[in-house]
Amino acid sequence: MPARIASPLLALEALTLLALGVLQVLRGFGSGIDDVTRAEMGGLLALLGGAGVAALAIGVLRRSGSFRSPTLVVQLLCLPVGWGLIQAGEYTCGVALIVVPLVIVVALLAAAGFGPSEQDDPSGTPPRADDLPPRPGQRRP
Repeated sequence: MPARIASPLLALEALTLLALGVLQVLRGFGSGIDDVTRAEMGGLLALLGGAGVAALAIGVLRRSGSFRSPTLVVQLLCLPVGWGLIQAGEYTCGVALIVVPLVIVVALLAAAGFGPSEQDDPSGTPPRADDLPPRPGQRRP
């Protein structure tokens, strides 16, 4: 269930970043822009970030454990940006950029690593030394 909460929120973040990237690129072609290169590069970075967050959303939806840590890092990096927006008076964007990542972080932490891996014993008991395969050069008693 927690992954089902985090995935749509990540997809929403990805769509927002992609939309902002397209808007920034289109804005760079308009008049009244002092630095066209800066506008275009900002748009390109937003598009790349949106694609990256979309990949994270797909990985979290598939409950792949390798996507959990990068997703947590990206969400934690959103928090100071949201705080900066609040301090600048952009309350709507700032609060959204704090609340949504916090919900995703809590959902991912509640998922507890997306469950046991294939080699884990479902009973939770550690394997005995007799159950382990012998090391190279080691003989069984």
